[in-house]
Amino acid sequence: MEDKTVAPNKVITLSYQLEIEGKETPAWFARPMRVSFLLGRDPLMPIIEQAIVGAKEGEEITVTIPPEQAYGPYDKNLVQEISLDQLKNPDQVKEGEYYQEVTPTGRQLMFLVLAKKDGKVVADFNHPAAGHNVIMKIKIDEVREATAMDFAACDMRNCGSG
Repeated sequence: MEDKTVAPNKVITLSYQLEIEGKETPAWFARPMRVSFLLGRDPLMPIIEQAIVGAKEGEEITVTIPPEQAYGPYDKNLVQEISLDQLKNPDQVKEGEYYQEVTPTGRQLMFLVLAKKDGKVVADFNHPAAGHNVIMKIKIDEVREATAMDFAACDMRNCGSG
């Protein structure tokens, strides 16, 4: 019977969900995700790798990722006042909500609306998790031995160490 313990050179499939500690987590940030990787070969945050090594298939783990390893500190310089007429959809700007659009150059523009007044908006361009711990709830869905094809696919992705 195959050992279902998370270890280097095994293919791990896990489901996870993120939360921001101490504040409401936006739905787009908290949506459930699923990922597969070759442990020790595909890039993975060390804090997550340390948390899952030795876990068994089916196990659930919660990891607290500090700001400096997640989205960094909150930067007050990323709070700026901008004119509503610079935005494509100024009617969609609502205090306390995220505003999002694609710029003419194809760049994604997103910010939290702190205030809206006198034809201007106070926009917070910090990531919602900046300055906060990120809670990662992980479920180990599958653990299996890596095949030659898994190693070859990893090499083709230019894998480094985990």
